[in-house]
Amino acid sequence: MALRCALYLVALIYALSSAAIAETEKRVALVIGNSAYQHVSSLANPANDAQDISKALARIGFEVTIGVDLDYNGMRIALRDFGEAAAGADVALVYFAGHGIEIENTNYLIPVNAALKSDRDVEFEAIRLDVIVNSIADTPGLKLVLVDACRNNPFVAQMSRASATRSIGRGLAAFEPGGVLVGYAARGGTLAQDGDGRNSPYATALLEHIEQPGLELGKMFRRVRDRVVELTDGFQEPFTYGSLPGEDIFLVPQVEQVAMVAPAGQAATAAAARPVVTRDTVMDAAMKVNTMRGWSLVAGKYRAATIAEPEVLGRMAEIAPDWLNQEGRLSTMEDFLLPDRDGKLRLQEALNAAGYDVGSPDGAFGPKTRTGIRALQDANGVDRTGYVDAAVLASLGMALQDGSDDSFISNPFAVRQTPEELEMLGENDEIVTVLKCLGLRKSVYGKFRGSFYVALMFSGTVQQARRLAETCGVDLAALTSAVENGFVVRMIAHDPAFFEVGYDSKSNVSYKAGPYFGFRKDPKEDNAVIGWRWYTGEPVSYTNWLSTKPNKTHGNGKKAFAQFQFEQKGRRDLSTVVPTQWFDGSGTYVRSVVLEGRLP
Repeated sequence: MALRCALYLVALIYALSSAAIAETEKRVALVIGNSAYQHVSSLANPANDAQDISKALARIGFEVTIGVDLDYNGMRIALRDFGEAAAGADVALVYFAGHGIEIENTNYLIPVNAALKSDRDVEFEAIRLDVIVNSIADTPGLKLVLVDACRNNPFVAQMSRASATRSIGRGLAAFEPGGVLVGYAARGGTLAQDGDGRNSPYATALLEHIEQPGLELGKMFRRVRDRVVELTDGFQEPFTYGSLPGEDIFLVPQVEQVAMVAPAGQAATAAAARPVVTRDTVMDAAMKVNTMRGWSLVAGKYRAATIAEPEVLGRMAEIAPDWLNQEGRLSTMEDFLLPDRDGKLRLQEALNAAGYDVGSPDGAFGPKTRTGIRALQDANGVDRTGYVDAAVLASLGMALQDGSDDSFISNPFAVRQTPEELEMLGENDEIVTVLKCLGLRKSVYGKFRGSFYVALMFSGTVQQARRLAETCGVDLAALTSAVENGFVVRMIAHDPAFFEVGYDSKSNVSYKAGPYFGFRKDPKEDNAVIGWRWYTGEPVSYTNWLSTKPNKTHGNGKKAFAQFQFEQKGRRDLSTVVPTQWFDGSGTYVRSVVLEGRLP
């Protein structure tokens, strides 16, 4: 009873601190991503950056206006309207990703329809940065402008100059705003990279840190700087201009853990305040959770037809993130749900039984199967992708997850968990307790052979991750067998956010680096190869190192923590590769970790 009362207090404080953001502050943001330039080559990432930054800001209480591929008039109107919306705001933020240019020490952000045949055209075809700053200058609260527009600019090569003495800079010029904090993706006069993955290095670093609870704003910018320097091998260094107030500022407040037991009267009040578990409240909780695990728990409580209702199917279809369709990777969700031939056979049999003729089931999805899936999706009023997702399985009455409750993976993609709703759905008490403790960080969790695992988005060091894990009653995972390693790989395989893709020019190696776990070299052991131990103290009976790791270069004390990684010589596209082997990393800049706890 004491534990449950303490957990209730933790959950209550968590909920109140999150709600306080929206209730006590007016936060507004304008996010612009210009990719599809009409007169020069397009940029790959700004539209993605804008979408992802917008979603992150919305999750931490901002009212977000987003504009993608805006022309000159579109940008000016967006800035005019946002200036009105920002009046009286406690926090006003503008984020721009796209091309920018500096001429005569004046910075301009470039709309998608700009031609810029002459340097004189810039005043009539581009937007001055100081116009953006001035649009929020009268806002009484915190004012932020973030500019990811220091890329190598193709307009410069084709631009004629009105005067031989007229300067056109490299990147953007240093900027001294009054009362506004301006963040550049790269220090004034230097260039920023667009990035090889979905997001630019600057957007990647912002996304890793901007939602972190208890991270003071000035420290957040410093961590973003360090992360970008790491991602670009020192090529790019972000910089901020202007200053912050003297008091600490938190975009997301710290979630406090209260280690106390509520008095009996308060405990009774807490129990009485919990929502009554009815079919309606369970369905509301499942709609909010919206993961494979959540709907599987609902299916276990009620008849299968419950999760085949049109509104539910529409919500299930949203489990697959937008980037799957945008990047032509719809098979990712299907591979998670139907990883083997037997599953595909059962799906074809179910389609035939439901009246969608796909021919003789063979476990291979050809044109007839794709046509049958589209017809089923059309009948259910969801997007006709032709690929299997949760809504397809539910509408056919098929199980959403293979196996029993003894082994499952919560979802193919990391989400911000909602422990209170999971508790209402009947999730394991120990798992719910840990998820509450971990706070707002995105994760995938699973259960396998008496243990549960959490693949967690985390920004910091391995040691900091372990301290968090221990606070929550778990530890960094010990992968002591090939089957356990394989289970964890399947947990992380489908979400690229768990990984960092890069290229090491010194060794001519492309790499895809994944989560850290609980294998580390004993600091007292000088030998690079031996002396590796599990944090949990379990015996070392299984390892899965890359063929060249660990070695004397990587095991000398600076590279003393294990993580998943894939490597290949030369510049390679590793977007669809899933790392299964281990690499000895530094543990200094951590993107994600895998935690493990025992279940009774």
